[in-house]
Amino acid sequence: MEVFMASTTYAAIHVGSNELCMKIYEMSRQNGIRQLTYVRHPLSLGAESYTEGVISYQTLTEICNTLNDFKRIMTEFHTDNWDVCATSAMREAKNVLVVTDQIKIQTGFKVKLFSNSEARFLYFKGMVHNENQFEPLSEEGCLVLDIGAGSVQLSLFQNGHLQLTQNLLLGSSRIQELLYAMQDEAYDYDALIDEYIEKDLSLFKRLNLDKKEIHCILAAGEMIPETYYHIKETKKDFEGFLPDKIFTKKKILKLMGNIHAQSLLPTLLLIRKITQLTDCQNVLLSPINLCDGLAADYAERKLHLSCGHDFTEDILSASRNVAQKYEVDLSHIDTVQTLALQIFDRIKKIHGLGKRERLLLQLGVILHSCGAYINALHARECSYHILLSTEIIGISHKERLIVANMIRYNDESFPSFEELDGDFSREEYITIVKLNAILKIANVLDKSNRQKIKNVGVSERNGILTITADTMADITLEKGLFLHKADVFEEVFGIRPVLKQKRTGKRG
Repeated sequence: MEVFMASTTYAAIHVGSNELCMKIYEMSRQNGIRQLTYVRHPLSLGAESYTEGVISYQTLTEICNTLNDFKRIMTEFHTDNWDVCATSAMREAKNVLVVTDQIKIQTGFKVKLFSNSEARFLYFKGMVHNENQFEPLSEEGCLVLDIGAGSVQLSLFQNGHLQLTQNLLLGSSRIQELLYAMQDEAYDYDALIDEYIEKDLSLFKRLNLDKKEIHCILAAGEMIPETYYHIKETKKDFEGFLPDKIFTKKKILKLMGNIHAQSLLPTLLLIRKITQLTDCQNVLLSPINLCDGLAADYAERKLHLSCGHDFTEDILSASRNVAQKYEVDLSHIDTVQTLALQIFDRIKKIHGLGKRERLLLQLGVILHSCGAYINALHARECSYHILLSTEIIGISHKERLIVANMIRYNDESFPSFEELDGDFSREEYITIVKLNAILKIANVLDKSNRQKIKNVGVSERNGILTITADTMADITLEKGLFLHKADVFEEVFGIRPVLKQKRTGKRG
């Protein structure tokens, strides 16, 4: 029987591009998540990292001193647990390993370096838990802008689930640092920024949003809370929706104040350009930051606090949209997915894998045929490279590599641990081998892409895994090709799969 604490105090710390911030929360299953305090310290980490490529000793010292100040505040709140994370500004620095090592030595904090997809997924979790309007907006058709210092993530939600997502290197600090030197020479600095960002955004719109109706733009991310709270100070009735016609330079300067507008100008102009391209003027600013996402994730993992949103379905939905983009046979995908999951679930005690690996298997099935769009002769190799180049919000970079390698060797023997590309542990290697073996068996059961076998019965006895296909169709092809895949499966799991046909008059 699982025992849960009555309440816990949790601190989330984000070493960001423009600030180092901490939020402390009180959590319980009865009362949910309640914010106790919010502390911020300005930091020019992004400006330094994006231009110089390294983090200076002075900046490192500032980070460590601030983190030690945060530790004292955590003690005052009797904090039980905490997480410290960093994103692109620290992750992209050439001396990141030295920096994180020194932070651990000087403060005792171990910094988690999140990939872009991991950080964006946490923002989604934070919004779902804290932004009351997110769920209804995601049903209608909502474009979420996650605007960071280094990049912007554009994600389309429709019918309550994530449909597509794309990362562009158009973050506020990155734009500002690139164009700052041209500011004095430019006749119109607004137009200079607009010209710089237009190409990538127009291409995104043409490839992804053509004929899609956007009802609302929800702007969140590292650069948004400062904008939100500054507007809140000047307009007491501000609830997040931007006023009409705010995006002229005169309006921005008046609303934000000259000092604030200068640093936030790229963010607001980025939003303006997207409103123009999508013909959507309904813009909602969300003050949610990465700390809120960390807190939501912690509460979900440790306290089993659920927000009711199915994030797994978001991952699968976005992956299916990637598959559709490459014109895969969705009927084949659905059939193979059903078969693969039936086999996976039936041999749990044999493979020893969990829910996360089950999800990775599903992703492998959904995306394994994408490469045929580019080159049918080298479809698996092309699928491998497509997956490595496609961001899937909700899975880590390492998980993406696992799925990519599972797909890559779907039609050939799997390489040895020493031969496999990628920095995998032996445990991760074994996971890939197991998922690959299941994918091969399931895929060969619909080799003709005619869905002759839609469901199977799976039973294991005396070292034999009997897969019974209930179909009236001629499965001579499947039976013949099954034998080779059965050899691979037996090598991995130590049991011999056997395909049998049962004719009951019910067509598969």
